[in-house]
Amino acid sequence: MPDTKTAKLSTTQIAGNGPFTVHGIVEISMDGPLMHYQGRGPFNKELVDLMGIAQRDYLLSIRPQGNWVSVCTMVESAMTSPEGLARYAEIMASPKPDNMVPIATAFVIGPEIEGGRLMAPLYAKIYADIGRPFALFETMPEALKWAQAMIDAASTGKPAPT
Repeated sequence: MPDTKTAKLSTTQIAGNGPFTVHGIVEISMDGPLMHYQGRGPFNKELVDLMGIAQRDYLLSIRPQGNWVSVCTMVESAMTSPEGLARYAEIMASPKPDNMVPIATAFVIGPEIEGGRLMAPLYAKIYADIGRPFALFETMPEALKWAQAMIDAASTGKPAPT
């Protein structure tokens, strides 16, 4: 079986030009039909701006084909400033080129993650507002099972899991 993993791109590789220091790191990689984001928070608006640039550059470089799902794993903290959360909502709602949008998004936020319970419903609302299927999990195996079910449903036309 061919290697379906792609190189990682990190927000640390993108030059920031905001008035404030970037807080947080996001790494992006693709593994088959799964785009993985690892977010190490807390996050501010400057980090979210860099994440938007990194995400665009990464998608344009790999040009995903077929149905794919994004899976974001939070590390250390899920906290985001109000300005960062508003900017994230703007980025998620902005128009994207064809096949540059996942069919669904999962977040993995374990119980040990700072601010996970506080931030989870705010992230869920962003995805509800744009009409993208979203689910929150405490473990990666749960998220991967759901993501595969979403891909299978999109590929076969069967109902997606809720």
